[in-house]
Amino acid sequence: MPREISHILIGAVYHPPKADNGLMLDHLMWSMDSVSRQHPQTAIILLGDFKQLPEGQLRTYPLKQLVTRPTRMQSILDKIYTNEAPAILPGVTKSDHESVLLAPSICPQQPRRQMIQLQRRSSDPSRKTLLCDHLRHFNWTPLFALNNCCYG
Repeated sequence: MPREISHILIGAVYHPPKADNGLMLDHLMWSMDSVSRQHPQTAIILLGDFKQLPEGQLRTYPLKQLVTRPTRMQSILDKIYTNEAPAILPGVTKSDHESVLLAPSICPQQPRRQMIQLQRRSSDPSRKTLLCDHLRHFNWTPLFALNNCCYG
């Protein structure tokens, strides 16, 4: 996965003509919210036959509806909400719907991050004992004689 995307949520939607718009929108929004809360870097793709489902709430997520050509006669019923550009192709088998193809774009390469090497003192008990012993036998007298802690 690209580092800016932690998960992909794909929703396949069929919204029958006489179905309750409110229930469908509530379910879609709840599903996206619950996954996004756990995984904030989730890419969301909703696709399918949305019939006359109002899309205002989906666009506020913000999701962009990308299908711009009719997919069934003169209507755009088959939609894709995501950030990729689709292609409209002829229908498959006996369906009167056109096909929508979504091909992912190549993610741009991220600049290499500068590597920083850190060293850490071992914290095992024998090393702690050696450090304490060294500090106990260290000659601190020159430090007490200093007027300030700066050199020069």
